Amino acid sequence: MRIQKTCRFPAGAAALAAAWAVALTLLVGCGAAAPDRPQPGGEPGRPVPLTDAERAVTSRAEALLVQTCMKRKGHRYWVAAPLDEEETRSFGYVMDDVAWARAHGYGSRIKQKVFEAKKSDRNLSYRAGLSPRAARTYAADLAGGPGSKMMTVRLPAGGRIRLATGGCEGEAVRKLYGDQEQWFRADRIATNLTPLYVPDLVADQRFKTAQNRWAACMRAAGHPYRTPADIRSALPGAARGRSAAQAYRTEVRLAVAEATCARRTGFGDTLRALETEHSAPVRERYRAEITKRDRLERAALRRAERILNH
Repeated sequence: MRIQKTCRFPAGAAALAAAWAVALTLLVGCGAAAPDRPQPGGEPGRPVPLTDAERAVTSRAEALLVQTCMKRKGHRYWVAAPLDEEETRSFGYVMDDVAWARAHGYGSRIKQKVFEAKKSDRNLSYRAGLSPRAARTYAADLAGGPGSKMMTVRLPAGGRIRLATGGCEGEAVRKLYGDQEQWFRADRIATNLTPLYVPDLVADQRFKTAQNRWAACMRAAGHPYRTPADIRSALPGAARGRSAAQAYRTEVRLAVAEATCARRTGFGDTLRALETEHSAPVRERYRAEITKRDRLERAALRRAERILNH
């Protein structure tokens, strides 16, 4: 899907809040929030949000629908192999899964795997081999031509996201989610709420105390970082002049130290509790959008499972 973003951030947002917004997300741009974490059991009358693994199912089905549509229009189209469940795990502001850190560090090799897959995407090489006219037709059939309708959603913290609705990508979304506009609006609002509560969270003395305990643990382990974000910023410099294997060992060592201290000091548990507390009023304010997103995604998952099992 072609998504265009125009971003504005509230004046006076703390630098730490911005760092949190970046660290908390796997999405690109605008400091967008990570998708809401599934609530155990959900609430009565409300659907349970999809897990990362379930979202991978709908993504796979969506890609297959695009492939079917493109073939119908006379094009070749390849569906990329999905990442496994372990590789699609997401983390918040601090890493606190020691086993995952030991196996993947901060996920640099997973990111490299994704990057290499994109570089070797057969769809790109196929399109590159077409004549200019055929390439334009291919692009229009895939994502819609220049005249395709664009949907626009205003984000809760400011800024806008636009989505082209045409082509096989738009058709695939409609087949999975039904009402493309309702799903797009609800999803983008529900997954961009973090900037509304992070400033209050990072100003909470309980957050500061927990982070200071974590930093003291890191210093004792020989890693003088004040915040988890400081480690992410320092990683490129720590890898400079080293072989790929040496850089990766450094990454894993730091990730394991971060996760160990987060567990030892309870930083991860404190953050989860504070996020639940501070996000509750915001989530209640946007309850209708979150509920709609979750219902549409649940219905899409059922359709996706039928497509994959067909």
